[in-house]
Amino acid sequence: MIKLPLDWEIYIEKHSSPLLEILDEIERQTYLRTTFPQMLSGKIQAGFLHFLVKLLRPDRILEIGTFTGYATIAMASALPDHAVLDTIEADETTAAMASEFFKQSPWKNKIKLHLENAEQFLRHTSLKYDFVFLDADKENYPKYYRLIKPLLNPGGLWITDNVLWSGKVLNPGDGQAQAIDRFNKLVNEDSGLENYLLPIRDGLMLIKHKD
Repeated sequence: MIKLPLDWEIYIEKHSSPLLEILDEIERQTYLRTTFPQMLSGKIQAGFLHFLVKLLRPDRILEIGTFTGYATIAMASALPDHAVLDTIEADETTAAMASEFFKQSPWKNKIKLHLENAEQFLRHTSLKYDFVFLDADKENYPKYYRLIKPLLNPGGLWITDNVLWSGKVLNPGDGQAQAIDRFNKLVNEDSGLENYLLPIRDGLMLIKHKD
């Protein structure tokens, strides 16, 4: 993960619109109750997602990888009143924790939590999406590339997290790094897509269909 100096993060937070108080509680509980709290999106990334959703005003969002619901709530809180966010999580423990926070939030009616395998959901859904956030099992990223692309509406935005994988994609030696590197190449070589890789946190790939 690309880690900014702490004073940089403090400066960024100080000079950005404040995030929701509930996100602080989700972060605290995630560090208290989960084994890998570093999987949390974090303030800078969550703020970026929130800003994009508010700017683009999508009717329907797909999130693959709910974890404890931090990014979910950051995005849902920026949605128009009529919009819906489908979030997919296969782990029962973290899904239950996320569900707690969703029920406490003013945006609970906008969030639909699906406790199931993401691949199965993607293969069987008939829904289309204006905004997609992929942050799940990295070894399946190339598979998700093939499954998500047909579900993205023209003009929609698809963001994939962890595409730098702490720099391991530069010389991918393990299965996860190899899969992420393969995903990055598939997206970049797809003539029907436009993409840009941002060095935010652990790397965000922004993807959309060409107009």
